[in-house]
Amino acid sequence: MTTDQAATESAQPSAEPDQTLRRLLHGDTRPDVDALDGLLDTPPFKRSAPPCGPERHARTYDRLRALGEWVGGANALQHDPARLLAVLEWSATVDPPLFLAGTVQYAVCVAAMTELGRPGLYLDPLIDEVDRHETFGSIMITEVGRGNSHLATRTEARFDPATREFTLRTPDPTAAKFMSHVAGSGRSHMAIVYARLLLAGQECGVFPFAVRVRDADRITDGIHITDLPETTSVPLNYALVTFDNTRVPYDGWLRDDASIAPDGEFSDPLGDPDRRLVRSLSVSSNASTGAAAALTAAARAAVTIGIRHSQHRLTMGRLRTDLPVLDYRTQQDALYGVLAEVYACSFLVARIKAQYVRQRSAPTDLSAAHRPVWAPWASVSREQALTKVAATRILQNAAGVCRERAGAQGLLTVNRLLEYEGLAQVYQAAAGDNLLIRLDAGKQLVEDLTHTVPVPAAVGEPVSPGGALALALLRERGLLTELRSRVEGVPADEKTAFETWNPLLPDLVTLADAHQQRLLLQAFAEAVAEAESTSTGTDEAPHLPALHALHTLYAMKSLEQTLSWHLQNGSLTSSDALRVHRERDRALDAVHPHLAVLLDGCAPPEARLRAPMAEQDVVAALFARGGPTT
Repeated sequence: MTTDQAATESAQPSAEPDQTLRRLLHGDTRPDVDALDGLLDTPPFKRSAPPCGPERHARTYDRLRALGEWVGGANALQHDPARLLAVLEWSATVDPPLFLAGTVQYAVCVAAMTELGRPGLYLDPLIDEVDRHETFGSIMITEVGRGNSHLATRTEARFDPATREFTLRTPDPTAAKFMSHVAGSGRSHMAIVYARLLLAGQECGVFPFAVRVRDADRITDGIHITDLPETTSVPLNYALVTFDNTRVPYDGWLRDDASIAPDGEFSDPLGDPDRRLVRSLSVSSNASTGAAAALTAAARAAVTIGIRHSQHRLTMGRLRTDLPVLDYRTQQDALYGVLAEVYACSFLVARIKAQYVRQRSAPTDLSAAHRPVWAPWASVSREQALTKVAATRILQNAAGVCRERAGAQGLLTVNRLLEYEGLAQVYQAAAGDNLLIRLDAGKQLVEDLTHTVPVPAAVGEPVSPGGALALALLRERGLLTELRSRVEGVPADEKTAFETWNPLLPDLVTLADAHQQRLLLQAFAEAVAEAESTSTGTDEAPHLPALHALHTLYAMKSLEQTLSWHLQNGSLTSSDALRVHRERDRALDAVHPHLAVLLDGCAPPEARLRAPMAEQDVVAALFARGGPTT
């Protein structure tokens, strides 16, 4: 047996996974996630369905109802943000459409109604129906005809002083609400509809409204639903929706602290349309953090499937037969690289989740909120929105690389990788468009003079994890300084002009990405330091050499991606660049014998994966999951 074969065989799941590593990766939500696995044996989760279409949608809503009953209702999650995140992580791994529907139900609709709404005869029963999953929620904000529609909502909500009701109106087809999941019959749906509040001709800002869209058989008067064509990327019952004087009671207005007095006088303590927009969309913090946690959980599942398949897949190449494909350097380079990315993202998300849970107990302070330019998401929370961007990119890379490296088996939906890749594709835009988030975040970093990048004490040994982090700080600081100097040279009356900022847009994206990459490197370094500080005893804990090896690999791959900047700016030499490549190769060798520990740390339970290609006997698993023999 060769050394590589022995290492590959030793990389099978161990009987006692390292709990320290799992805690670092998952934070405090793992017990809540694992407790949901009992749902896998219930009828909705054992029932098969086609990849898309009405039967698939029906199963998704049956699963959502079963999940809601299991956790004690939607309102229970509103009061337990850590458990909410656990539910979203679990559902993204098990069934991406369930995750999307659950995010809207729990993190958006219930949150908006309870946080921004005020009690009333219309709203209270609606909240109860959504809580019991008698009615399913959707969100209607994006309008089909124009980009950046979140900043220029055209759907109107006119106040009728005689009845103290609102009428929703779509001014023309370009303002139709896009991609809300309310199509089909047999289910009751409601929606959080974002509209411009108009009062006696006065523009009062954008507010959400809780609207009954349909019961099982009848669409609400004035609402027109057009079913959209099916998609295999996170399939749901998507639709275009327009309004024609649809009436909504006063307490369907999710008004926060705004009000309309009996004499018709409008009052809003925020006193500013941009702040009102950010406050109306404050529930996007739930969606951003939930998406970051869930997409990272899906990435852990994807890389587990991909690596386990490569461990079991024997090849018949003429250099050596009966060799696991994971013993080939090309496979190691691809799969260990995405494993390192998934670890880095998990460490960052664990910190963002803890921050989110702490912040949920504090009221939202919009006094220092940045005014959105392209979209509102970064103004609600820049770090949460950027972490969602990172999780989307890393899931797309992990699922795509693992699918590609699995050959034709990666194309079978039963093997999950296509579903996870589709989830990443959807979340390029869902919970905030990723490019617009990066643009707004980059502009905020430039204009917010209170934001500073720490100065690295010294780069030290550049070809090391510590050196890579120091160089990342140096690069982010250099990009920020250059952009600020370019903006400072612009006359004051031109600093808000399209002509000023348009040439800078690619550099704003580069700055946001550099900031994001630095945060990932920092999170990895902090996790390693925490693991080292909590290790006790004379024998080194098995996760430490594994973490050190993967940390070095991640740092070198990150540094490889930015070598051109460092070479241009003199922070690295050409000989340093050669050393980076060589150290990356050595890190691959170092990761290989520790694969069992690393996979145990991130792998979901087998029952949750249910991917034949991840099984020890792939052939038997495929026959077992296939249709009847003819």
